[in-house]
Amino acid sequence: MSGTATEVPPSASAEAPTQSRPKEWDGKTRTGFGILIFFWTFKTLGPRFAYLLLYPVAFYYVIFNQKNGRASRDYLRRRYPGIGFFSLWWKNYRHFLSFGRVLVDRAYAFTGMLGDVKFERDGHEVIEEVVAGGKGVILLSAHLGNWELAAYCLGGYMRGGKQVPVNAVMFKGESEKVEKQLSKTSGERPFNIIASNDSLQASIECKDALERGEIVAIHGDRILGSGGIKVPFLGAEAKFPIGPFVLAASTGAPVVFTFANRLGVRHYALMARGPHYFQFGDRKKRNEDIRKWVQMYSGLLEELLQKYPLQWHNFYPFWDTEEGTGW
Repeated sequence: MSGTATEVPPSASAEAPTQSRPKEWDGKTRTGFGILIFFWTFKTLGPRFAYLLLYPVAFYYVIFNQKNGRASRDYLRRRYPGIGFFSLWWKNYRHFLSFGRVLVDRAYAFTGMLGDVKFERDGHEVIEEVVAGGKGVILLSAHLGNWELAAYCLGGYMRGGKQVPVNAVMFKGESEKVEKQLSKTSGERPFNIIASNDSLQASIECKDALERGEIVAIHGDRILGSGGIKVPFLGAEAKFPIGPFVLAASTGAPVVFTFANRLGVRHYALMARGPHYFQFGDRKKRNEDIRKWVQMYSGLLEELLQKYPLQWHNFYPFWDTEEGTGW
């Protein structure tokens, strides 16, 4: 998701900001203009040309996009301890290439060609079960694989003969002009967007959607401002948002961990694990509860990164720079 998990007011934060904080993400991992070029190439010259265009573009990013490049290499050093110089840069290139392929793959949905993509589903019956139960459900994912392509597969859940609305929590960081251009290119999305720019407003909208029995899709691996907690992740402490877990505990909504990973050309694996129910007990153990829930999520994310190491497209300083590798 080009977004962040729903935040909670600072007073509900499980951990106060420390002095060595990672730089905050600004919602500009990529440019809308570049996406438009790829979509135009996809529509006019075909998918093969769009994929070919990725090779020089990924090379350009390795050489000139130092901000995202450093974040990529920091992650890769942690994922591959002891990696050599040339291997690191080769994986850095492939990391950007993986991200580009995911962006191009979105065009299959945006241009009405989603039927050309093969999806292997694992565990998605749990989503159908909780949706049928009449309550809202939180789908907690990450910037792993291709969330937006998978989101186009979420529009088929029915309850009482009616389609259950899907709400995606996103950071709307692109300019209004680019947003309009993307809308003209991709058409209507089969899900609503809850803007996470205003964290308090986003929290209210998420709660309202869950009370209506709708689906709320959130990412749990990117944080803005306060409302985070540090847990061990790839060998060091990393700060994760607590918003999705506080939202689940305060509303009683079940949480299903959901991921979509690329297996090959027009081939994806959709995985769902859960449902999980989070509930606060003793108020004195509130932080302890949240930490346990976040570690459950981060542990699953670590497992998936063992299998899909180059598909974590979270290009910003995820760990404190003081503990970074090569900053």
